[in-house]
Amino acid sequence: MSSEEMLYAQGAKIWVPHTEQVWESATLEESYRKGAGFLKIVTESGSLREVKLKADGSDLPPLRNPAILVGQNDLTTLSYLHEPGVLYNLRVRFCERQIIYTYCGIILVAINPYAEMPLYGPSIIRAYRGHAMGDLEPHIFALAEEAYTKLERENCNLSIIVSGESGAGKTVSAKYAMRYFAAVGGSESETQVERKVLASSPIMEAFGNAKTTRNDNSSRFGKFTKLLFRNQMGVMYLQGATMHTYLLEKSRVVYQAQGERNYHIFYQLCAARAKYPELVLDHQDKFQFLNMGGAPDIDRVSDADQFNETVQAMTVLGFSINQIADIVKILAGILHLGNINVSKKYNEGTEEEDTDSCEIFPNDIHLQITGDLLRLKAEDLRRWLLMRKIESVNEYVLIPNSIEAAEAARDALAKHIYAKLFQYIVGVLNKSLNNGSKQCSFIGVLDIYGFETFEVNSFEQFCINYANEKLQQQFNQHVFKLEQEEYLKEGITWTMIDFYDNQPCIDLIESRLGVLDLLDEECRMPRGSDESWAGKLIGKCSKFPHFEKPRFGTTSFFIKHFSDTVEYDVNGFLEKNRDTVSKELTQVLCESNMQLVKQVMVLEEIDTLSVDSAKASTLGGRVVISAGRKQVVPSKQHKKTVGSQFQESLASLISTLHATTPHYVRCIKPNDDKIAFKWETAKIIQQLRACGVLETVRISAAGFPSRWLYLDFYMRYQLLAHRSKIDKNDMKQSCRNIVTKWIQDEDKYRFGNTQIFFRAGQVAFLEQVRANLRKKYITVVQSVVRRFIHRRRFLRLQMVISGIQRHARGFLARQRVQKMREDRAALILSKYAKGWLCRRRYLRLRHSISGIQTYARGMMARTKFHAMRDHYRAVQIQRFVRGVLARRAYQKRRRDIIICQAAVRRFLARRKFRKMKTEAKTISHMEKKYMGLENKIISMQQRIDELNRDNSNLKHKTSEISVLKMKLELKKNLEGEFKNVKAACQDKDKLIEALNKQLEAERDEKMQLLEENGHAQEEWVSQKQQWLGENEELRRQIDQMIELAKNAEVSQRTQEDRMLAEIDNKELNEAYQRAIKDKEVIENENFTLKEELSRITAGNFSLHGRTASNASSQNEEDVGYASAKNTLDINRPPDLLNKNYSYTDCTSLVVKLRAILEEEKQKHKYLQEQYLKLASRNKPTEDSFRVSELEVENEKLRSEYDQLRTSIKHGVEINELNAQHAALQEEVRRRREECIQLKAVLLQQSQSMRSLEPESLQLRGNDVNELMEAFHSQKLINRQLESELKAITEEHNSKLVEMTQDIERLNNEKEELQKVIFESIDEPEESANMEALRQNDRYLRRELQKAVSQYLIVQEELKLANAKLKAYRQDGGQLEHKLEEEMIRNKANGPTSDVGANVTKQKSQNPQGLMKFHSSDLDKILQRLLNALTPRTVVGLLPGFPAYLIFMCIRYTDLTNADDDVRELLSKFVIQVKKMHRTPHPIENRVIWLVNSITLLNLLKQYGDVEEYVQFNSEKQKQQQLKNFNLFEYRRVILDLIVNLYQALIMQIQGLLDAKIVPAILSNDEIQRGRSAHGMRSRATSIGASSSPEHGGGPAWKQLIGQFEHFYKQFQHFGLDSCYAEQIFRQLLYFVCAVALNYLMLRGDICMWETGMIIRYNLGCIEDWVRSKKMSNDVLLPLAPLNQVSQLLQSRKSEQDVQTICDLCTSLSTAQVLKVMKSYKLDDYESEITNVFLDKLTKELNARQMPASNSDEFTIDQKFIQPFKVVFRYSDIKLEDIDLPSHLNLDEFLEKI
Repeated sequence: MSSEEMLYAQGAKIWVPHTEQVWESATLEESYRKGAGFLKIVTESGSLREVKLKADGSDLPPLRNPAILVGQNDLTTLSYLHEPGVLYNLRVRFCERQIIYTYCGIILVAINPYAEMPLYGPSIIRAYRGHAMGDLEPHIFALAEEAYTKLERENCNLSIIVSGESGAGKTVSAKYAMRYFAAVGGSESETQVERKVLASSPIMEAFGNAKTTRNDNSSRFGKFTKLLFRNQMGVMYLQGATMHTYLLEKSRVVYQAQGERNYHIFYQLCAARAKYPELVLDHQDKFQFLNMGGAPDIDRVSDADQFNETVQAMTVLGFSINQIADIVKILAGILHLGNINVSKKYNEGTEEEDTDSCEIFPNDIHLQITGDLLRLKAEDLRRWLLMRKIESVNEYVLIPNSIEAAEAARDALAKHIYAKLFQYIVGVLNKSLNNGSKQCSFIGVLDIYGFETFEVNSFEQFCINYANEKLQQQFNQHVFKLEQEEYLKEGITWTMIDFYDNQPCIDLIESRLGVLDLLDEECRMPRGSDESWAGKLIGKCSKFPHFEKPRFGTTSFFIKHFSDTVEYDVNGFLEKNRDTVSKELTQVLCESNMQLVKQVMVLEEIDTLSVDSAKASTLGGRVVISAGRKQVVPSKQHKKTVGSQFQESLASLISTLHATTPHYVRCIKPNDDKIAFKWETAKIIQQLRACGVLETVRISAAGFPSRWLYLDFYMRYQLLAHRSKIDKNDMKQSCRNIVTKWIQDEDKYRFGNTQIFFRAGQVAFLEQVRANLRKKYITVVQSVVRRFIHRRRFLRLQMVISGIQRHARGFLARQRVQKMREDRAALILSKYAKGWLCRRRYLRLRHSISGIQTYARGMMARTKFHAMRDHYRAVQIQRFVRGVLARRAYQKRRRDIIICQAAVRRFLARRKFRKMKTEAKTISHMEKKYMGLENKIISMQQRIDELNRDNSNLKHKTSEISVLKMKLELKKNLEGEFKNVKAACQDKDKLIEALNKQLEAERDEKMQLLEENGHAQEEWVSQKQQWLGENEELRRQIDQMIELAKNAEVSQRTQEDRMLAEIDNKELNEAYQRAIKDKEVIENENFTLKEELSRITAGNFSLHGRTASNASSQNEEDVGYASAKNTLDINRPPDLLNKNYSYTDCTSLVVKLRAILEEEKQKHKYLQEQYLKLASRNKPTEDSFRVSELEVENEKLRSEYDQLRTSIKHGVEINELNAQHAALQEEVRRRREECIQLKAVLLQQSQSMRSLEPESLQLRGNDVNELMEAFHSQKLINRQLESELKAITEEHNSKLVEMTQDIERLNNEKEELQKVIFESIDEPEESANMEALRQNDRYLRRELQKAVSQYLIVQEELKLANAKLKAYRQDGGQLEHKLEEEMIRNKANGPTSDVGANVTKQKSQNPQGLMKFHSSDLDKILQRLLNALTPRTVVGLLPGFPAYLIFMCIRYTDLTNADDDVRELLSKFVIQVKKMHRTPHPIENRVIWLVNSITLLNLLKQYGDVEEYVQFNSEKQKQQQLKNFNLFEYRRVILDLIVNLYQALIMQIQGLLDAKIVPAILSNDEIQRGRSAHGMRSRATSIGASSSPEHGGGPAWKQLIGQFEHFYKQFQHFGLDSCYAEQIFRQLLYFVCAVALNYLMLRGDICMWETGMIIRYNLGCIEDWVRSKKMSNDVLLPLAPLNQVSQLLQSRKSEQDVQTICDLCTSLSTAQVLKVMKSYKLDDYESEITNVFLDKLTKELNARQMPASNSDEFTIDQKFIQPFKVVFRYSDIKLEDIDLPSHLNLDEFLEKI
C-alpha cells in the first residue's frame, strides 16, 4: 500500500473548494486507489459529492492536518502546509480559543479582535521578560522581547515592521511594542524617557489618525519610530526616541468620504470648546471641514476625555502652555478658514454673474475670526483668496479666481497649514524624546499603511501600495535568507528555493519612463493635465507586464501588485503630486504676528531618516541585501514633487531596514463590520495572500517545514520501532532507524546536527502510522484489561453471591423453622385459649340462660295460668249467657228462617228442578262440573305446602333472634369491662412514668453529690501533697544552710589571724555546741507539739463528727431546709456547739498559714541569697560574729516558738504579729540612731588613722584593739537585724508544722463526712431518706460557705500584716546598705591600713546591662559589627546578638540622658542596614539583619513605656526600662526597615527560584515520557528538557524543594522565628503559583490532561515538605489556584459537568478558567469541547459571587508581595548576662558596665 493510499483511506479528512467559505472540510466515503478517476466525499454540510481526479493523482485534494497539530502556535509547524490548513488553524485559534496572535515562521500574525483583551498588563510584560520566542504563547511582547534580547546580546540595530490594511490594528500593535520596550528598557530615575515615549502615542493619534469606514482609529500617515538605547554595564537602557513620518493624508483635512471623519484633534477641540472661549468654536457639525462624512462620533470614545489626555501628553513631552495655546488657535483657525463663504460675484450695475471671479464679504465672521486667531491681516487673506498672481517675463499679472479656484486655494492653504503644523509637532516630539546623548543602538518600529484598494483609488493609494511593494520585496529576501541559513547551520543538503520577486512591478513604478517619472514630467509641463498623463502612461508603460490599460476610456489604469490588481483613477494625480499653494497666501501667513505661525511656515521638509541611514553602519560583518537596483532621481529643476519626496523617503527607509535585523508583524482585519471575533473567510484569505503569510508558507513548504529535535521526536515516535532498534545512548541513531523504517523516500527527510527535517505531509504520515499502531496496541491492552476486569468482577460477584446465598438460605431456613415453631406454639396457645374462652362463655351463657329461663318460665306459667283461669271463668259465664241468648235467638230465627227457607227453597227448588231437569239431559254439563273441582283441589294443596314452609322458617328465625340478642348483651358487657381495664392501665402507666422521672432525678442528684465529693477529696489530697512537699523542701533548704554554715566555718578557720585564732576558735566552738543543743531541744519540743496537736485533732474529730442518724433525726412534719437546720441545732450537744468555734478558728488558721507559707518561700529565697553573699566574704572575724549572732538567733527562736504555741492555743496570733511588728519598728529606729553614732565614730577614727604614719600604727596596739572592738560591736549590730529576720523565719516554720497538722485533721474530718454521706446514700431506705439527705447537703454547703468567708477575711488581714513586715524589712535592708557604703568609703579613704583592709566589706560585682561607648566611635562600631557578622560567626552567637548590643548602648544613652547620642546611634544603624539591603548581598546577610532588626524592635517595645509590652517583664527587667526616651518614632522607622529588608529578601530569593519553578511544577521525569513540543520550530526546547537526567542536576522538583530546605535551615540557624519563616514561605509559594500559572496560561500547547497529573504530583511533594516542617496549613493556601488548575485539566468537560467545574474553581477567575478550557489540548481519544459547553460554563462562572478583582486578567501578579506582619515576642534573656565576644574586635569601643 502506497503512502497516498494509506493517507487517503476511508474516513480521512480533506479540504475541497467552496464558493463562499473558500474551503470546506469533507470526509472520504471510500478509500483512494491509484488510477481512480474520482473520489466519493461527504462535505461538512452533509452533501454527498464526487471529486474528479487525474489518472496520476496529481490533483488530489489537500488533506487536513492531524488533530494534534490543529491550533498550533506556528503555522509552519503544520504537517500539511497549504492554504486551507493555514486558514483553518487561524480560525480555530481566533474563533474557538479567542487567541489573536499566531506565528508564521518569523512573522507574527495579529488578527484584530475588535474587543478589549486582557493581554497587555504589567503582569503579562513581566511574564514574557526573559523568555525566548516560542517559550510562551505568540504575542507582540514575545516579538519585542526577541528584539530586545538580540539588542542586548549583539548590540546591533533592529526593526519591527508592522503592516496590514486599514483597520487591522497596526497602530495598536506598534503602540504595544513600544510600551514593552519602554517598560523593560526604562528607568525610574532622572529622564523618565519611557514615560515620554508612551506619551507620544496619544499626540500622534490625535493629529495623524482618523475614522474611516474600515477603522475607527486609522493611521493616515506612515511612522517609523526609533527607540534609542544605551549600553550601561551590559544592560540596555532606553535613552530616547526619534520619529519619522511619511505621506500624511493632507486631503482629509478638507474632504472626508461618507461615514468617515477628519483628524481626531478637530473633534476633540470642539468637544473641549468650553475651555477656550476665545476660539469662538461651535459644535462640530457647524464646520464644513468636519461635517462631510456624517459620522462625527465614535462609539465608546469621549472626545473631551481624549483631548485632556492629548494635552497632558503634550505637557509631558515639553510643550509649554503658550505653545499648546498657539497650536489650538491654529487648529481653530483652520476650522474657521473652511467656513469662509465664497459667493458669486455679479457685474457692476447688472445682475449678470461674473463666472471668472467671486466674492468674499469683508464682514464675514469666519474671516475675521481666522485673522484674529492667526494674528494676520484678514484683508490680505481675503485679497489673495480672491486673486492670484501670475509672473510673466517682466511683470506680474493679477487674475481673479473663480469660485472653484478660490475654494481650491482656501483648501490648499488649510492643508498646507495642517501639514506644517504636523511637521512642527513631530519636530518638537523628536527634540523632547532625544536628549542629544551619544546613540548606541536602536530598535525601529515601523507603523505604515497596509495595502489598500477601494472603489476609487487615487494618488494616496498609489503611494501606499508602492511602499508595500518595496516592503514585500525586502520581506521576501529576508525570509529566503533565513531559510537558507537554517539549512546551512544544520549542515543538510538543499536546493535553491524559488520565490516570488516583485522587482518588475517596482520597475514599473520607479524606473525611467515609469509611472512616477512620467507623473513628475507631466507636472513640469505648463499645461499638463491628468488626461494627457494617462495617455502617456498607456503609450509608454504598456511594455511592462504588470501594467494594464482600461478597456474603455483613458481616465484610469491598472497595476498588478503582488496581492491584487488595482485600478487607479487619474483624476487629481497631478494636483496632489504638485501639492502647490499660493505664494501670496503663504507670505500672508509668514507676516503673522504669531510667532508659532512664522515658525511653522518656514519649516523645510528634511528627510531625517536618510541622514540617519547614511550614518548607520553594519556590525559584525552583516550581509546587506540591496532592496533593488540603483534609484534614478530626476533632475531637480523645480520644487520636489510629493511623489519624488516619497520615493526618496521610501528608499532611505528600505536601506535602514536592510541595515537592521527585521521582525515582522502582519495585522489581519477579520471583518468589515467591526464585530468582535467575527470571521469572514474570503476577506481574511485575501489579506493572507497580500501580506506575505502564504508566501512564507509556500517558501517553507518548498523546503523542509517540519522540524523536530531528536529528543522530542524520539519521545513522540519511539513506539514506531522495535526495541532492538532503540538505543537510548544514541538518540540520533534511534531516530534514524524509526524514520528509515517508515519513510522509504530519502528526499522526504534530512538529518541535521540537532534536528530532523521533514517535507510537507511526512509528519502527518507518521502521525497516521502512530495512531494506527496505538489503536492496535490499545485494543490489545483493552482486551486484556477488560478480561481482567470482568474476570475479577465475575470472581468477586461469584464470591459475593455465594456468600449471600449461604447467608440467605440459612436465614430463610432459620426463619422457616422459627415460623413453624411460632405456628405450632400459636396453634397450641390458640387451642387452649379458645377452649378456655368457649368454656367460660358457655358457662356464663348457660348460667344466664338458666336464670332467665327460670324467671321467664315462672312468669309465663303464672301469666298463662291467670289468663287461662280468667278465660275459663269468662268462657263459662259467656257460655251460659250465650247459650241462653243463642238458644233464644236461635229458636226465634230458626223459626223465621225455616219459614222463609221453606218458601224460598220451595221456589228455587221448583225453578232449579225445572232447569236441572232440562240440563240433566246434556253431557257437557257433567264434564265442566267435575273439571273445576279438580283444579281447585290442586291449588289448595299447593297453598297449604307454602304456608307450612313459611311457618317453619319463621320459627327458625325467631329462635335465632333470641340467640343474637343474648350475644349482643354479652358483647356490651365485655366492652364496658375493657374500657375500665384500659383506663386503669393508663393510670398505672402515668404513675410508672412519674416514678421513673423521680427516680432519674434522684439518681442524677446522687451521682452529682458523689462527683462533688470525689472532686473535693482529690483537691484536698493534692493540696496536702503540695504542702507536704513544700514543707520537706523548706526543711531540706534549712539543712543545706546549716551544712553550708559548717563548710564555711571549716574553710574560714584556716585563714584566721594568729593573734585572734585561740579566742575565735573558743567562741566558735562554744556557740556551735550551744546551737546544736538548742536545735535538739527545738526538735524535741516540735515533736511533742506534734503529738499534742494530733491528740487534740483526734478529740475534735470525735466531737465534731455527725452520723446520718443524728443528722436526720426529726419529726415527720418537719420538712425543708429550716426544719432540718433547727433539728440539727437542737439535737447537737453543747460541747459540739462549742467546738464549732474551734473549727472556725482552725479554718482561719489554715488560711493564714497558707499565706504565711507563700511569704516564707520568698523570704527563704532572699535569706539564701543573703547567706551566699555573706559566705563569699573572706573575713577572719566573720565566724566569731556569726557564732554570737547564732546564739542570739536561737534565743529569739525559742521565745518566739513559745509565744506561737501560746497564740495558737488562745487564737491571738494576729495580735502577737502586730506586737512583733511594733517591736521590730522600735528596734529599727533604735538601730538607725546607733548607726548614725557609729558613722560619726568611724569618721573620727578614719581621720585619726590618716594622720598617723604606718610605723606608728604598728606600735600602737591598744588603739588597734579598740578599733577591732568597735568594728565587732558594729558588725554585731548589723547582724542582729538579720537574726531577727531568721527568727521570723523559724517562727513561720513552726507555724508551717501546725498548719500541716491542721490540714491532716481537716482531711480526716472530710473523709469522715464523706463516709457519712456515702453510708446515707447507700442505705436501702433511699426513697424515704432522700429529703433528709438533701437537707444534710444544704447544711454542709452553708457551713462551707461560712468557712470560706472567714478564710477570705483572715487572708486579707494576713496580707496587710505581711505588707507591714515587708516594709520593715526594706527599711532594715536600706540601713544595712548604707552602712556597707560607708564602710567602703572608709576603706577608700585609708588604703594604707592593713587592719582596714581586713575588716572593710568588699563590694560585689552587679552588672547593669549597659554598654558604654563614645559617640565618635559609632561609625567604627557599626562598620565592624556589619563586617564581622559573617554567617559562620552568627551561628555561634545568641540569636539577635547585635540587636542586644545596640539596645544596651541605647540604655547607656538613656542612663546618661544623651538625646543626641541615641538619635545618632539609631539613625546610623538604620542607614547602615539600608545600605546593606540596597546593595547586592548574600541571602544569609539579609536574613541575619532581618532577625536583628526584629529583635531590636521587640527590645524597644519590651523596655519601653507601653503597658501592653512590659506586663510580662520581671522585676529586674522593669528596673532596666528606658526612663528618659520615648522611641515611638524610631520604632516606626525600624518597622519600615524590617518591611524593606523582608521585601529585598523575598525579591532576591524569588530571583533564585524563578528559573527552577516552571520545570519543577510543569514537568516530571518519570511521568513525562510521551510529551512532545509542538510549539515553535527550534526556537525553544520543551519545558522538561532542563530537568531530564541527561541535563544533570536531578529532578527539578527536588531541586526546588532543596532550595526551600536550604532557606529553611538558614532561617533556623540564624534564629528567625517560625511565624516569620512561615510568612516568607507563604510568599514564596505564592510566587511559585504565580510563575507556574502564568506560564501555563501563556502556553496553550501544554494545557492537557497529562499536565494536570504532573502538577498534582509535584505540588504534592511540596505540600509533604511543608507538612514535614510542622508549618501551618495557611502556608499552602497560595497554591490553591494551581491545585484547582490541575483538577480542572483532569476533570470531565461535558455540559453535565459545568456546575462541578464551577464548584471546583473557587480560587480561579472566569478569565483563567475559560483560558484553560479554550487552550486545552485534546488527546486522541478525548471528546471535543463544544461551544455550547463553553457558553454555559461562561454563564455559570459569571453568575458566581467572586471578590472584587480584575476578572478579565488571566494572569497573576508575580511582583505582588504580601504584607509582612511583625508580632511582639517577649525575651527572657537577661541583659546583664550578655558579654562581648573578643572575636568581634569591639573591646576598644564598647565597655560593659
